[in-house]
Amino acid sequence: MLLSRCSEFHRIAAFLYRYTQKPVGIILSIGLLNELFKPKWSENLPGGLLESFGRLFKEGVTLHVFPWKNRKSGELVDAQTFTPPDDSLHLYQHFLATGKIQAVSCDEEHLLSYTGRDVCKMIHANDPNWRELVPELAWEMAEQHAKMRVP
Repeated sequence: MLLSRCSEFHRIAAFLYRYTQKPVGIILSIGLLNELFKPKWSENLPGGLLESFGRLFKEGVTLHVFPWKNRKSGELVDAQTFTPPDDSLHLYQHFLATGKIQAVSCDEEHLLSYTGRDVCKMIHANDPNWRELVPELAWEMAEQHAKMRVP
């Protein structure tokens, strides 16, 4: 497992493929999926958005998209119901059809109203309830990482 703040996913994929030839899957939220379609993340690439996705998927990366429930409307958004920008709709449909983007199911609906930012805020506020929102392995790793950062 790798936790990263790198917003250019094609760079993460390139980094990972330096160390493995095995399939790589990246788990992300609907919010991050939406971010991938924003021009600001590919403006430094000559091929723009197409080059960004080309670099991301060239080695066989799969994006596993976790659903989200809108707190205000109650609407459930997953990889199948996500609406990309109009100019990227056909590209997104292609990614779904070829399995490059896959939906992750969640049986615990109460978790879907929380975002990664919510969990981070809980951690910084020393609210122990954040552990109920993530798998045990994840919070053990987070705590270990926090211990390593303390001088």
